[in-house]
Amino acid sequence: MQKKYLLLMGLIIVMSIISCRSKKELVYLQDVEAEILAPEYGTKIPDYRIRTNDNLFVSIKSLNPEVNQLYNPAQSTGGQQGSQQLYSQQSDQYLNGYLVDSKGNISLPILGSVGIAGLTQAEAQSKVQERANEYLKDASVRVKLLNYKVSVMGEVTTPGVYYNYNSSLTVLEAISMANGITDYAKINRVLVMRTTEDRSQTYRLDLTKKNFLKSEAFFLQPNDVVYVEPHKIKNTNMNSAIYSLLLSTVSTAVLITSLIIAN
Repeated sequence: MQKKYLLLMGLIIVMSIISCRSKKELVYLQDVEAEILAPEYGTKIPDYRIRTNDNLFVSIKSLNPEVNQLYNPAQSTGGQQGSQQLYSQQSDQYLNGYLVDSKGNISLPILGSVGIAGLTQAEAQSKVQERANEYLKDASVRVKLLNYKVSVMGEVTTPGVYYNYNSSLTVLEAISMANGITDYAKINRVLVMRTTEDRSQTYRLDLTKKNFLKSEAFFLQPNDVVYVEPHKIKNTNMNSAIYSLLLSTVSTAVLITSLIIAN
């Protein structure tokens, strides 16, 4: 009976060891020391080109107060704070932004339809500026992308959809927005899914090696999906918890039985 008890305890210990995971597997850029990386690792920030169904913030200021009211309604009463409130929620951005239609145009008050699909943000701003100069005096134009969002899924602390309002976003920043990885993350096989108007593409990134810095997916694009795979140890741990409980119950019963027999 004692041998059976020792065998059961041994199985519990073995399963505990198997379910353990080295912390080194969760370390980014393991092959990088305190060094200056070669220029080839300096990935250029890609120029995102505006697509149909993109939602844009367009601000036009001129000497004409009526025009200012059309393009900046919140600022007439609330100043900069009013403008921020106007675009503070995603629903507000959708309602107050300018949607690129199926023909690649946005429809602007006074200026009419302006074709901007296929242009970068800077090129779109220049084109709207040219149109504004035809109708308005001393006009100042700003164009920004409102729907720069990425989805972060899998073994991260807070999966979800995250919006970015900078000109660039890296995969590491996206994971940080999701409050980092969990202990079950498999960071040597991170999947980035990218969909454009004519195709879908996937990338596999090994975040433990510096080569991922050269990947086209290092800098994310709007609507990218980042999926951090779970390590197989996760299933082992989930099952081992059940097995450990069962083994503990059985071992306790065996111990009690052996004591009764001994007495």
